[in-house]
Amino acid sequence: MNETRQKNLGQTPAINISGLCKSFANRQVLDSVSFQLFSGQALCIFGANAAGKTTLIRIIAGLIPPDKGTIEICGFNLQTQNQHAKTLLGFISHKTMVYPQLTVEENLRFFAGLYGLKKNDAPIEQLLEKTGLTPYRYDSAAVLSRGMTQRLTIARALLHRPAVLLADEPFTALDAPACQNLVAILQQFRNEGGTVVITTNNVGPSLQCCEKLAVIHNRNLISDIKADQINLENLC
Repeated sequence: MNETRQKNLGQTPAINISGLCKSFANRQVLDSVSFQLFSGQALCIFGANAAGKTTLIRIIAGLIPPDKGTIEICGFNLQTQNQHAKTLLGFISHKTMVYPQLTVEENLRFFAGLYGLKKNDAPIEQLLEKTGLTPYRYDSAAVLSRGMTQRLTIARALLHRPAVLLADEPFTALDAPACQNLVAILQQFRNEGGTVVITTNNVGPSLQCCEKLAVIHNRNLISDIKADQINLENLC
């Protein structure tokens, strides 16, 4: 864990969202969304399609600017201290953001370079093993199945050992064993002090690794729901 992260964890929220608002044209998507998460916590954000889940997580990732509100990552303001905040974030999105012409291993080494990691500092071997990609390390990403590509996306997001992992529908295209593998990865990430935010419209696997649930409904975030209080039949 680097010095910047050590200094900003502890009692400082890993994620601190306050008064977040976002509209597209004349349609308001998010209205005064606020929540906090600390080191080791995990939140599943549930909602129907087009409820605003992806918009929210992309704002937290720094990919979309909010209209109003503030985002702090481990004490760094995402709007004014963007460079520091983004080094602490890992992001699994709908778009895989991998290069099809490169092999699995080449993709990881390329992104390690973008993160400024030296060859021996990048946990590539560990991540290949953890995600079950070792047998495919020399395969072109173009020939991977959607599920295997998703595994590569997960490995890429964890390369720089982020403090916060944002995951937008991370279980998409994963079969049952791969889902359980990802649950184990996320649980280990939390046990090591990482913070997780998952967005989904299928809360089943997410509740295995998240103790908190929030629901986006009518542009608002209904939070502080405990996972063990959820009736899945009422949500699905």
